[in-house]
Amino acid sequence: MPCAGHNITYGNDASSGKRNAAVKNLAKEILNGSISAAAELIRKVEEGCRDANDDLQALYPYTGRAYILGITGLPGSGKSTIANLLIKHYRDKGMSVGVVAVDPSSPVSSGAILGDRVRMIEHSKDREVFIKSLATRGWYGGLSGSAARIINILDAMGKDVIILETVGVGQTEVSIMNFAHTTVLVLVPEMGDYVQTIKAGVLEIGDIFVINKTDKRDPGELLVNMQSLLRNQDSAGGKALWKQQIFLTSAAAGSGFDSLTGAIDGHRKYFEEFKKTDYLIKRADQELKDEIYSYFAGYFMRRLNEDKNYGKFIKQICSRQKDPYSISQEFIAKILGIKDGSLQEK
Repeated sequence: MPCAGHNITYGNDASSGKRNAAVKNLAKEILNGSISAAAELIRKVEEGCRDANDDLQALYPYTGRAYILGITGLPGSGKSTIANLLIKHYRDKGMSVGVVAVDPSSPVSSGAILGDRVRMIEHSKDREVFIKSLATRGWYGGLSGSAARIINILDAMGKDVIILETVGVGQTEVSIMNFAHTTVLVLVPEMGDYVQTIKAGVLEIGDIFVINKTDKRDPGELLVNMQSLLRNQDSAGGKALWKQQIFLTSAAAGSGFDSLTGAIDGHRKYFEEFKKTDYLIKRADQELKDEIYSYFAGYFMRRLNEDKNYGKFIKQICSRQKDPYSISQEFIAKILGIKDGSLQEK
């Protein structure tokens, strides 16, 4: 289905009444738990449809109820297996679950390589579980903003728990994990050297640490390294209300999982009592900036693709007659109506 919202219009038009009615119906269906309506709105978000904003606006007052659990770590650490066990854990408690899994992108199609869905296939027929994979490439407005919109859709849909899974511990992953109430960082025994390299970065990401796949290799060296990092942090920063913990697991065998879920429940209580207000402020700040960035990035990209001089710009850059830096500034200045063509601050 083509995206109806790529063309930006201003003011009222003849179709506004029908569009508003459609928005209200779609939002109402999502609030009633409709899987197909949620999938339709997520499709609009992925394709950059501007009319998705109308639906998101209608849903926003009904968000903020779900518990958001982040799971991150490098590829191959067993994150998806742990996520799969967590889905089962929450479903056994009668809770509905949403999953936003940020997958590696296909180098050919830029689409998500759906490894996460494959591992969670046992939940595919459960109508109380909604799993969405996102590719890491192709987001003009920033992946974190898109993830936030999808989290809000699942939240308004009535999911009790939303599991947010990302690959890696880079800047993009950290920005996405800012939306989580609790973040679990998954490591494996052979990552000892890697942890020593990034040190403090690891501690900033995780509320709970898991050394997984302990049935395949001795976790002793990594465990000692992590314990040392935590001790150094405690001595430097004094006593914290939440003490970061390390758990040894074998997700494939299910060992160590009860202790992990107990720690997650404990951090959730800590978050509700001590961190929620600060979290809400930081999330509002990030969502606002992401949305402004998304709007302008998408708007300028559409204007550029529609510009009659686009082909000329490309030729000038290829021939080195002009550079992409000056062309981009002149193009943006023209759209903004800056007469001297300069974006430099006066």
